[in-house]
Amino acid sequence: MPTIFLIILLIAAYLIQRWSMDNAIKGVAFTSRATRTLAAPNERFELITSLANSGWRFIPFVQMSEIMPAHTQIHARSAVTAQGDRASELKHVSKVYLMPRSTLVRRVPVSLPQRGRHLFSGAVLRGGDFLGLEESYTTFAGFNEVVVYPEAAEDDYLAKVLGGFIGDQSVRRFIFEDPVLTVGYNEYTGREPMKAISWTASARSGRMMVKSLDYTTEISVSVVLSLETKSENYADLIEKSLSIAHQVCLSLERRKIKYDFFSNIVSTGAVGKWKYVSEGLGKGHLRGILEGLGRAAYDADEPFSALAERAKKQQKEDRSIIYIVPDGEVAATDRDLVIRAERMK
Repeated sequence: MPTIFLIILLIAAYLIQRWSMDNAIKGVAFTSRATRTLAAPNERFELITSLANSGWRFIPFVQMSEIMPAHTQIHARSAVTAQGDRASELKHVSKVYLMPRSTLVRRVPVSLPQRGRHLFSGAVLRGGDFLGLEESYTTFAGFNEVVVYPEAAEDDYLAKVLGGFIGDQSVRRFIFEDPVLTVGYNEYTGREPMKAISWTASARSGRMMVKSLDYTTEISVSVVLSLETKSENYADLIEKSLSIAHQVCLSLERRKIKYDFFSNIVSTGAVGKWKYVSEGLGKGHLRGILEGLGRAAYDADEPFSALAERAKKQQKEDRSIIYIVPDGEVAATDRDLVIRAERMK
């Protein structure tokens, strides 16, 4: 009798063990999302993870390994990390329990120090068996993309040449008369050009009158960014070029000078979107360009000569161009500005 009882006990234990192995994390679902899709280097944002138990069973142990970019900074006390399966990955490891029909939501503060496109790729969940002898696991794929744009360049050389150029553009705004905005009429003195005479105003007043125009011509420029270089120090020069482009666009935004954007950027995770960004101002315009700078690879998809020709074909009359290049010579007009990354510290 004791033998039969022992056999039944062993069979029951085996069945429970098999059932616990098959159902250790059954009914558990994982989702995650980042609170930012575009961020500055070292800017904190949150990774919101959700772990849901859809069953009626209490789950006493779940090990969750969230897959993050290798250089992710986790700003949480007692954060436990491990090397990912790939060199480009980091695992944020935590152990939790789940009540029946419940959802555990966590907000993990993180930051990314390096410019580029980064992926948070889901998680691996592990659950234990009844006897604590084995583990079962399941992988939840994820695709949370965060693009980190470059810091704006700070350099004495850049500040000097860019400040002088933007100052010149501001002066030009008051040199050229706007042929549309008429603010009044003055009597003709003989020094004004014939095209300035208003015949309707002259007929009404009985004497020759000329238009008084507003000096508010709206000046706009083109920003042309090339990443073509044959330098052995190409990575550093390209990073500097991207930072210069950020500073140039930011400076134009602050002075409210409209600009369009040309580049030969090879984008990671996107196709050809930043070859040309039409003229504009505002947070949305700058944000779109910053995303392109963040996605830029260390390569160019067309030579500088083709990029420059493409930009010149779309130029309006009297528009200036800001060329940003890693190195080399650029054929530019007197009203253009050429900024070389190699000249920065």
